[in-house]
Amino acid sequence: MSRINYSIGDKVGSLINYIFISLIALSCVLPFLYVVAVSVTSENALGLYGASLFPKEFSLDAYIFIATFRERVLLSYRNTIIITALGTFLGLFVTAGVAYPMSKKDLPLRTPFMAYVLFSMLFSGGLIPLYVVIKTAGLYNSLWSLILLGMYSSWNMILMRNFFMSIPASLEESALIDGANEIQILFKIMLPLSMPIMATLGLFMAVAYWNSWFGALLFLEDRKKWPIMMFLKEIIQSTRAADKMMDQSRAVFPPSESLKMAIVVVCTLPILLVYPFVQRYFVKGIMLGSIKG
Repeated sequence: MSRINYSIGDKVGSLINYIFISLIALSCVLPFLYVVAVSVTSENALGLYGASLFPKEFSLDAYIFIATFRERVLLSYRNTIIITALGTFLGLFVTAGVAYPMSKKDLPLRTPFMAYVLFSMLFSGGLIPLYVVIKTAGLYNSLWSLILLGMYSSWNMILMRNFFMSIPASLEESALIDGANEIQILFKIMLPLSMPIMATLGLFMAVAYWNSWFGALLFLEDRKKWPIMMFLKEIIQSTRAADKMMDQSRAVFPPSESLKMAIVVVCTLPILLVYPFVQRYFVKGIMLGSIKG
């Protein structure tokens, strides 16, 4: 094999790119490392020395305190997992069901439908009509209110539609000749070939569901149905609120800043564990879903 000789300009350009990308990576990693460092720093050290990436006094008091009301944490985790799993699955199903017909150039009224989709991206009905719809539909104080709220996104639909349009039409024509209908084509040909965009949009939806708390604030009164992020908001809003959930006869006062950061770590860790499994699809899915008009 012939050896490629790079010029000095190419080497300098590559070095600049590596440095630039490394700085971007550090800007993403350092905030999380800061959060982890604060979560394992004692309150006394935070008060005396302030926060730093290297804890002055190592302490697991914040995590020990979280473990004292682990039933509430596990319950919130369960609710969040149910919301995220069902919402992501149904969201992908609905998005694919809308995107596939919209990818057909011969679809009747395709242009007005796309205009309606674009209009819905710019304008919404507002918060009060949404509350009235949820209340009238009998979804108030139900996990389904949170699942249905994030199930469909016009932006996700457009990305999946563009991906479907990038798949050669000859595959569909061959399937039609063999006697397959549109539903069979969608589930047996289009979706198996669309794993990159499915994984990418699935990650988007899962992160959105996992991080959601505003819907729970509006539509969930029962604390046993709160997701983990609503629990996080309660801790951040007042650390004494966490103490009220414990036995009132015990004079236990939670650490302040380190507890907040520990809750952030507890809430973020599951998403960080899932991301590596879909990372390989991420760039490909975004690129192919964005280049087709």
